[in-house]
Amino acid sequence: MSKPNELLPRANKIAFVDYKPAEMRINKDWIIVYYSKNPLTQKLERFRLRVPVMKNNTERTRHGKRIIAEINRKLAEGWSPWMETPGNSFKTFEECCNRFLDMTEKEIEDGIKRNDTLRAYKSYLSMIRKYIVEKEVKITFALEFNKSFAVGYLDWIYYERKNSPNTFNNHLQFVTTFGNFLIERGYIKENPAKEISKKRKQPKKRTVITPEIKNVLAVKLPHYNYNFYCLCMVTYYCMVRRTEITKLKVSDFNLKEDYILISSHVSKNLKDEYVTIPKELKKILLKHFDGAFVHDFAFSSDGFKTGAKALAPKKITDTWTTLRKHLGIKEQFQFYSLKDTGITDLFDLGIPSLKIRNQARHYDLKITEMYTPRTMGGDENIKNSGVSFRSNDTLRD
Repeated sequence: MSKPNELLPRANKIAFVDYKPAEMRINKDWIIVYYSKNPLTQKLERFRLRVPVMKNNTERTRHGKRIIAEINRKLAEGWSPWMETPGNSFKTFEECCNRFLDMTEKEIEDGIKRNDTLRAYKSYLSMIRKYIVEKEVKITFALEFNKSFAVGYLDWIYYERKNSPNTFNNHLQFVTTFGNFLIERGYIKENPAKEISKKRKQPKKRTVITPEIKNVLAVKLPHYNYNFYCLCMVTYYCMVRRTEITKLKVSDFNLKEDYILISSHVSKNLKDEYVTIPKELKKILLKHFDGAFVHDFAFSSDGFKTGAKALAPKKITDTWTTLRKHLGIKEQFQFYSLKDTGITDLFDLGIPSLKIRNQARHYDLKITEMYTPRTMGGDENIKNSGVSFRSNDTLRD
């Protein structure tokens, strides 16, 4: 059986013949001739350049040789005369990448997309460039961003870099998105991700926090770092996402009417949303906000206190990992287990599904229910519910 890395395209191991070097041909006219591969037909086509007439042949020869040297240098460095051809057919790959990012920035300015989207796009394109360099893949024009390239790149992501199926699917989604952008602007004819299947998703590695561990956290976490404890409780009680938390200001917390405003420039779906602050969380927030300014970040880079400098999202999960190891808590109890646990606990308390969906800000009730794991083993409530197929009268007989 072939090894995974043997399944990768071998194009990067084949010598590309994209051009024939320039040379001078002296007949009635002095002509410099060179060939360059047409990206559409993949055939070498001839280009001609006349050497200007000069006062003597020696000077004209010297000038022609300088032109030849410059053309050959550019050809060797990857330049192609097709880059200077008018129209969309021969746009360079790098030019299209830059335009894609520029247009995304404009959409962010207009509130259509979030800054996180731009960061993700830059990260994906950076990984594609890394693949091009590492595997010595030839890609000059946007139309070379084709299915062969996409398959090679995604195989590299999954088989060689040994990333998860979920990571593979994320990169596949970006290839699709970027491909659609290229199609809409007439740079390519077909999406390179067409007919490339997603990998089957892995089950979540995180799990709902058990009552025993909740008790440990409730006792230990306030002493470890009270401000981080408060942040964790906002995640548990209000299911606020990690990146959203880093953007919240003190003014977004209304402790008189008991809600948090997740405004459109903060929320994932770019809409103003509200979540309820339970009484238990309100007590914790009052202590955390003591002496805070309304324009402060609710959780800043200064040890999760309120402050003027924004907190990096990664700092939250890094701190949770450190805390988890310090307390000897197993790896499956991840930071977002707090959110899952909050949803599960509301279900167990009999809170209507619709209200839980609104608190978690899921667009579909099915998503809310997905966050609730099935009971492992027998369910005590069902075992002791008293449900019976036989009627009471039958039982008396």
